[in-house]
Amino acid sequence: MRSPLSARRPQPWSYATLLALLILGQATSAIPSPLYSLYAEKWDYPPFLTTVVFAAYGAVAVIAILVSGPLSDRYGRRPVLLVAVLLLLAGLAVFTFAAGPGYLVVARMLNGLGIGAIVVVGGAALLDVSPERAARSGTFTAIAFNVGIAVAALGTATLAQTGFHPLLVPYLADGLVAVALLVLLAVMREPHPSVGAAPLGIPRPQVPKEIRQRFTFAVIGAGAAWAVLGVCFSLEPAIASRAAHIDGPLFGGVIIAAVTLTAAVAQVIGGRYPARTVALVGDTALAALMLAGVAGFATGNAVVITVTVALQGGAYGLAFGGSLRHLTAHIPAERRGAVMSAFYLLAYGALITPTLLVGLGATVWSDTAIFPVFSVLAALLCLTAVVVERRQGRREAHGGATLSSGPEARAVSRTD
Repeated sequence: MRSPLSARRPQPWSYATLLALLILGQATSAIPSPLYSLYAEKWDYPPFLTTVVFAAYGAVAVIAILVSGPLSDRYGRRPVLLVAVLLLLAGLAVFTFAAGPGYLVVARMLNGLGIGAIVVVGGAALLDVSPERAARSGTFTAIAFNVGIAVAALGTATLAQTGFHPLLVPYLADGLVAVALLVLLAVMREPHPSVGAAPLGIPRPQVPKEIRQRFTFAVIGAGAAWAVLGVCFSLEPAIASRAAHIDGPLFGGVIIAAVTLTAAVAQVIGGRYPARTVALVGDTALAALMLAGVAGFATGNAVVITVTVALQGGAYGLAFGGSLRHLTAHIPAERRGAVMSAFYLLAYGALITPTLLVGLGATVWSDTAIFPVFSVLAALLCLTAVVVERRQGRREAHGGATLSSGPEARAVSRTD
C-alpha cells in the first residue's frame, strides 16, 4: 500500500507533459499566422481585419494571465490547465468550421484564453513539480515557447503550400495532440502543494516608486520587442512574400520560424550575461536592425530578407529576455504580483496597439508603404529605452547604490 506522501509525489512524466503543454500552447497561437493570407483571399477582407483577429487573441490573453494564476493558487493547477486545454480545443473547432472572418475572431479569443492560462499556470506547475530545477525551467520555457511557434508556423506553411486542406489539417493535428495532453492532465496528480490555502484575489497592477525607472526601461524595451513580434505574426509574412515575389504561404512560415528560433538561441545565450547589459544590447541592436530591415525588404531578395528578420529575432530575444530579467531582479518579493500584472498589461498593449495601427495603415494605403514607417517608429522606441536606462545609470552612479554590500547585493549584481 502506498503512503500518503508517495501518493502526492508527482509522476516522473509530469515535467515532460507540462513542457509539452507549453509547446502546444504556443504552437496553437502560431498556426493561423501563415494562413491569414489564405483567409483574406478566400473571404476578400482588408489587412486591418487580419490585425483585428490577431489583437483579439492578445486582448483576452491578458485577462487569462491576470486571472488564471490566482485561480490556480486557490483551486489547483490541474483544474485550470484542464479548462485551458478545453478552450484550446473549442477554438480549434471554430477554426475548423469557420464560415467567415467573425469566426476567426471568436476562435482566436477562445485560444487566447486557453494559451494565457497555460503560460501562467503551466510555468507555475513546472516549479511545483520540480522546484530544484527553477532556473533551468525558465530556460526550458523560453525554448518551448519559441520552438512551438517555429514548428507550427513552418509545418502549417509547408502543408498550405502543398494545398492539402490547409484550413483543416493543421487544426486537426493540433487537436489530436491537445486531446492526448488532456488525458495525461486528467490522470496527473495535482502538483500544487497548498491548494485552497491562498486567498482568491487578482493582483492590482502597481509599481513601487523605487523601481519605476527600471520598470519604465523594461516596459519600453519589452514593448518595442512585442510590437515587432505582433507585426511579424500578423502582416509581415504576407509583406515578405510580396517583397520577395514568392507565391504561397511557405515563405511566410519561414519568416516566422526564423524570428522565433533565433530568439530562442539569443535568450539561451543572453541568460549567461547580466540582464541590464543584455537588454541594452538587444534594444540597440533591434533599433539598428529595424532600420536595416527596410533596406533588406527593398532588395526583394529572399535570402537577404530571411537573414534580416532572423537577426531581428535574435535582437528581440535579447531585448525582451534582458528587460524582463532586469525588472524581476529588482521587484520586492511582496509586490511581484502587482508589478508583473502592470508589466504584462502594458506589454500586451504594445503588442496589440501598433499591430492594429499598422493594419489600419495597410488598409488605407498599402502594407509596403506603412511597413517602413512602423520600422522607424519601432527603432525610435528601442532607442528611447536605451536613453531611459542610461539616465538611470548616471543617477545611480552619482547617488550611490542602495545596496552596497551583503549577500542580496551580490546576488543582484550577478544577475543584473
